[in-house]
Amino acid sequence: MSEAPVPKLVVDEKVEVTVSLVGILAVCVATYHVGKTGNWKPLSATSFGLALVVLFVTSER
Repeated sequence: MSEAPVPKLVVDEKVEVTVSLVGILAVCVATYHVGKTGNWKPLSATSFGLALVVLFVTSER
């Protein structure tokens, strides 16, 4: 069995931080949208997307 069962996309640390911050900002905007419209689907999609980024993207030190 391999050490890491989930394949990782290795990127520069600055790219990882930037993508994570953009994802967090997108979740905040989607949360605001839910508060205004009551439509929860954009929040669900952006949260799921951010979770996938965190799962698959890692920086190599």
